[in-house]
Amino acid sequence: LQTIQERQIFHGLQPEQVFCTSSNLCKHGHPQAFGFHPTKGPKLVSGLFRLSCPLLCEAIDEYENEGGVRQMSDWLRRKDIGDDSDGDWKREGYEKANLAQKQIRSELAKDDKDKLVSRMGEYNANAFMESGVAGIPPSQTFNVKCIHAHVADHLCRCPSSSSNDEGKDNSLGESNEEGGNIIGRHALQILEERGVPINGNDVCWQQCNVNHERVPSDWSYLAKKNRSGLRRRGSNSRTRKFHLSNDD
Repeated sequence: LQTIQERQIFHGLQPEQVFCTSSNLCKHGHPQAFGFHPTKGPKLVSGLFRLSCPLLCEAIDEYENEGGVRQMSDWLRRKDIGDDSDGDWKREGYEKANLAQKQIRSELAKDDKDKLVSRMGEYNANAFMESGVAGIPPSQTFNVKCIHAHVADHLCRCPSSSSNDEGKDNSLGESNEEGGNIIGRHALQILEERGVPINGNDVCWQQCNVNHERVPSDWSYLAKKNRSGLRRRGSNSRTRKFHLSNDD
């Protein structure tokens, strides 16, 4: 939890807000994603899984800036050469990922329906509970929306190759036959083809290791929304001391 809040997302989290971490840690032993409880924090959260690995966030930010969301949505719709199934396996995998989100959210928030209705109204509360990955409505059957969210979902729900030292539950929800999220898995394959070491490179530990005293030459990446958050919280934030080497 300390790594996630102090070196990855740069805002405080209560332990009850994090209901799982990625099934496998990166090569340096750090989580790459985590599960965000939909109702335990100060704000309601429809997107259940958040990508926290700075290296993956940087790579996906770049890919999305090059039209990655549109490319992934087109891949989801397109029938591949030699595929005799009309691409049904893609659609079914996508639907399973969205269904898993609904099931997990329903289980986590099963005692908070009155809270949701009081804060959102009954219609919006039902829409909140029925939404899929990144809060996408069920009617949007081919809208990838956010690659970060799909990769985070995949990392948290794919089969674990080792036990989790934090004692978090890492076997949540339905998965497709190969495990995890079909969009997230495909996105990680694309990143690997683009030369991204998805399990970590030789220097990315410099950001995530809370015991490392950072110097200006260290590797770092802060997503734009995290930089904006640091500015809003101002210099009193304990995470403000993080070196803003990517600051504009």
